[in-house]
Amino acid sequence: MQFDKQKMSILVSMLGVAFIIRVLLFSFQGYPNDMATYQYWFDTAATQGIRPFYAYVLQHAGWIDYPPFNVYIFWVFGSLSHASGASVTPLATYIVKLVPNIFDMLIAGVIYSFVQKQLGFKLGLIASALYVFNPAVIFNAAVWGQFDAIYTLFMLLSLILALKSKPELSAASFAVSILTKPQAIALLPLVAFIIFKKSGIKRFLFSVATFTLTIFAVILPMQWSNPITFLTDIYFGAYSGYAYTSINAFNMWGIHGMWVPDGNMFIVGWALFAVFSMFTLYVLNKRWGHSDQMLIFFAAFMMLFAFFMLPTRIHERYLFPVISILALMVPFVKKARLFYGIITATFLTNIAYVLYWLNLYVNAGYNYGPNLSGDPIVIIIGVINVAMFLYGSWLLWTELRGKAVLKTEQLSSSVNQPKEERILSEIQL
Repeated sequence: MQFDKQKMSILVSMLGVAFIIRVLLFSFQGYPNDMATYQYWFDTAATQGIRPFYAYVLQHAGWIDYPPFNVYIFWVFGSLSHASGASVTPLATYIVKLVPNIFDMLIAGVIYSFVQKQLGFKLGLIASALYVFNPAVIFNAAVWGQFDAIYTLFMLLSLILALKSKPELSAASFAVSILTKPQAIALLPLVAFIIFKKSGIKRFLFSVATFTLTIFAVILPMQWSNPITFLTDIYFGAYSGYAYTSINAFNMWGIHGMWVPDGNMFIVGWALFAVFSMFTLYVLNKRWGHSDQMLIFFAAFMMLFAFFMLPTRIHERYLFPVISILALMVPFVKKARLFYGIITATFLTNIAYVLYWLNLYVNAGYNYGPNLSGDPIVIIIGVINVAMFLYGSWLLWTELRGKAVLKTEQLSSSVNQPKEERILSEIQL
């Protein structure tokens, strides 16, 4: 018991150091427009309450594109900001940035818990560190102040709970994820597939009911006359407002140009994503019972990667969730280490370069943002991302042909013991 406390002390100390590093970066300028918007939403939720939040914001600001679960976050931290007197000071930015960094710590904890149960303390700690000290993750939350860690946490939890045959909890967690950011939909087919395969049709139907009830539980305190239109207006209103090929995402569309009206090309993008998703699920289905459990996590990584690469109207930050999946996979799968390193570099370059130009335009007094079409950095990073996506797709194809290229190849560690070798042998779909 004392040894367990020592391990927990080490984990908490590591997370504490990571959190202090982030707080020290809070003073760096994020995107002022984002910070002002978040602060307004925090203030509105704190002063007006949860129920009239959307009606009030739409009446006074004209738009809001964040789904309902965020309102609870706005209310909690907005109330904290008001109670501390920070809402009328520069410290309001610190309160805003505090949110995603707290959730980053929680994600690191989930990664540690999953890995250490199968590979031991040291590798669990390494996997957690690979996430919490990842420079792209830190930049996204501590410098820019974006909220991607919230939906990523619940999406990762949903995936793990589905694997552990806890389908109802998985469904509830996924509902919260998609009620935080709509891009969580990228993993919906995979989570539904795993629940069906691991738990059967009866538990699958119970999970659908749990998913629906969770959505209603979240939106019930809010002001709406029709729950369907309430949600569709939020989701599709935001989506239709960005009818361009790439919204600063260095993906295959970004190589050919940013902010190009996509017309009917958005149908092509979604069709490509749908085809890739079906291919990925087909691979999982064919290899079920034969391949390593890590194939599921690789499939999750590739579907999130595909969501960034293939549809139009994609923002630069939509690559964020793949870092958590890859950090978790690194101790298990050798090939995941290459993806972790390269995608960390491409994602960090993407968000840092975009933020640099956004702030350059803001500081120069422009009332519009930059168009990076044809920029050499965009093209180079976009080509690297395309190459990595094609390589990942080839690995899935190779796995389909019966070659276990994604099998567990544990990181060398002094904790290699017979017990852990036995656990590794049991990690199968």
